[in-house]
Amino acid sequence: MFTLRRIGPIGVALVAVATAVGQVGVAQAGLDRPTKLARGAAPHVMKGGTFFEHPKPVAEDHDQQLHVKIPLGFDRIGPRSKPTQFRPATNPGAVNPAVTLSMPINTAFAARTNNDPVDPSAASNGGSKAVYVTNEFIALSVNGGATFTSFNPGSFYADFPDGGVCCDQIVQYVPSINRFVWLDQYWAGANGRNRYRLAVFAPAAVTSAGLTSWTYWDITAAHFPALTRPFLDFPDLAIGNQYLYLSANNGQGGSVFASVIARIGLDNLANGLNLAAGPHAWRYIAGPLFMGRVAQNTGSRAFWARNLSTSSVGLNYWDEASNVWFGPINIPVFSWPNTSFVSNTPDGNNWLAMYTGVILGATRAGQGGRDLYLAWEAGRGSGQLAWLNQPHVQLVDIDTQTLMFKSQRVIWNPGFAFGYANLNTSINGDLGAALAWGGNGNWVNFAVGDLTVSPFLVWNTTGSNNACGCGRWGDYLAVRPAGQDRSGFVAAGYGTITNPTGGGGTRYDTHYVVYNVTP
Repeated sequence: MFTLRRIGPIGVALVAVATAVGQVGVAQAGLDRPTKLARGAAPHVMKGGTFFEHPKPVAEDHDQQLHVKIPLGFDRIGPRSKPTQFRPATNPGAVNPAVTLSMPINTAFAARTNNDPVDPSAASNGGSKAVYVTNEFIALSVNGGATFTSFNPGSFYADFPDGGVCCDQIVQYVPSINRFVWLDQYWAGANGRNRYRLAVFAPAAVTSAGLTSWTYWDITAAHFPALTRPFLDFPDLAIGNQYLYLSANNGQGGSVFASVIARIGLDNLANGLNLAAGPHAWRYIAGPLFMGRVAQNTGSRAFWARNLSTSSVGLNYWDEASNVWFGPINIPVFSWPNTSFVSNTPDGNNWLAMYTGVILGATRAGQGGRDLYLAWEAGRGSGQLAWLNQPHVQLVDIDTQTLMFKSQRVIWNPGFAFGYANLNTSINGDLGAALAWGGNGNWVNFAVGDLTVSPFLVWNTTGSNNACGCGRWGDYLAVRPAGQDRSGFVAAGYGTITNPTGGGGTRYDTHYVVYNVTP
């Protein structure tokens, strides 16, 4: 069953209702309202960067506040999983003689950060160039991530829109066009509207003195007429064969109400074209809050998913050759616990206060991309699931051809909690993970892992000795394939330490990690 819903002043999109599955129309962002971006305004050159829109500067404070309630599903109990094996990075070979991990780079204090949460993201071209972003800074490396130099992102631009850079930066490296893609979020103004500044630059532009040249586009909620609120928040980027996928939440006044997914032509980005220009003109989908982040390594078919209940995942997909998308497809999974998420650090701080039941990690893997892995935070179990005595991460595998459930395991340990799992895939088929662990008397630390073996293997990378006391640990981590050959991984995360300069307080220890797993 479908109903018609108007998308902007032109165009009509088909939107699925109830539990229907079928074709859903896609609005063509930027073409259904007379914006400068849609008209193909001539680019202006400022301080080495190129941009297509120059809005008025405004300012306001904002951060999202949300708790997602997942309805209870059917009581379908899955098999017990082995505990996730955990070792410090200094002794990786002792975990399993058949699997070894090499970690040639584990750079401490990689990038500056002032406020909490840190929300790190990083990418590498597989050679000497690496980029690391936190909520407030961008850091550049010209020696493969061994050292970084941090910059205020606003220093790269001659304008100061929306009160400046605020938070939630994302960076990816796209081998097919040999470009870094950097998304920077700005504050909002009196009208509540902010912007994403999407910048693209070649590895050659990365120097220890800053970026030498880049092209950028400003994107606001006004470019998505289906969105009814002015603020964009909590972004993510994923790479397909022909498109870059941008997902974000949409809200107002400190709360979020809806989500949007846009696809942007990689050739447009590589050649500095208007995003609305063909043959890969950008289009978007507007949907419910946390409709899902597009899976990493998504190829020619973009996948995203959200939990419909504690025993059902709603899967959606969008072929790159099509302007219609399909879903949600109801896929039954084993029941998982959605209560008792408290996990305190030694000072009594609960670090798992957000994103319970939200699918934060997703990647396409396996031979021919047959496996779609989804990861989300689950609570303590009871009854038949009482063995899950700590908050943990659920990991579900869905067949991308049959669109059916394949398997379900958990990332868990009886001694502490896991959370904030981010996933990606190497060219060798390894399933890489960046995640946090702690609680039950432990401080929170950053770990990397290989999830292709059983039991799972996780290595710690930081040495926290304090907590932020901010009510939650963060919003997200990042793991990426390592550059052009994509045979290993780079990851971004952090720990919290007592201020080494004295005077009280804490400091975030941001880490940049390069690692490989050899079976």
